[in-house]
Amino acid sequence: MKKFLGILIAVFMSVQVSANAATNWTTASNVQRVNTIGKNLLAKNKLPTKITFKVIETDEINAFANADKQICVYTGLLKFVDSDAELAAVIAHEIGHIVNHHVAKQNVIATATSTAIYNANINAGIKAGANIANNMTMLKMSRTEEYEADITGADLMVKAGYNPMAMISVLYKISGNYVDVISTHPSGDKRTMYVYDYLTYTYPTKAKVGYNSASYKSFMNYASPIVKERNSNPKKLASFNKKQEKLKKKRAAKMEKYKNAKDSNGWDKSFNVIRAITN
Repeated sequence: MKKFLGILIAVFMSVQVSANAATNWTTASNVQRVNTIGKNLLAKNKLPTKITFKVIETDEINAFANADKQICVYTGLLKFVDSDAELAAVIAHEIGHIVNHHVAKQNVIATATSTAIYNANINAGIKAGANIANNMTMLKMSRTEEYEADITGADLMVKAGYNPMAMISVLYKISGNYVDVISTHPSGDKRTMYVYDYLTYTYPTKAKVGYNSASYKSFMNYASPIVKERNSNPKKLASFNKKQEKLKKKRAAKMEKYKNAKDSNGWDKSFNVIRAITN
């Protein structure tokens, strides 16, 4: 039973849009397809390749890592995938959570802060307020990690030869219409726009090619007026360029760090935390 226990590291989000339900993702050929793309992402980015990818048949839109060094992807999520590039986007996002040690950080911070609040010598009303504040901090951190996993995934896709704009396509299909303050995930438009801004600045040639899907075109109908307005405002454009240049440099440094992380001191950190929790 422990084999399937794990920490959920990415819920791409519940949705109210039509999905491509025609593909049977549990067939041997499609499970192999998931593994081929996953291992290609790892190999081309010089990451450890001892990970396997498992497909679980359920309508839930989710994915997670377990203690057996597996990334498990639900068929409910894969129904939104229409190409290898979109499949790469889904898998790269999950790898992004692992290489950034999001599982480890969430668990350690949640445990430490909850224990501190519980042991604090304060009255019940203040303690309740502190717990609410702690929960809101965790929600904010989780949303921040979704942003980081998205753009990490986009970087991994570029290195592996996949069109990163497919990340925009698949995110917009499954992002839903979330209220940012009450969700652990950013609202769909905000989240997709964050990735789009990063891609257009960091990989302008890739962004210029775009992506041929109805979802991508729908997103562009939303994004184009925003970009046009920003480009017409020198102050906003300067602020955008400054922010993106800083992010670009940060991402470049992190990509080097991922490559230099060996099984013993980097990649395994998240999986060791999961194993400790589930044992």
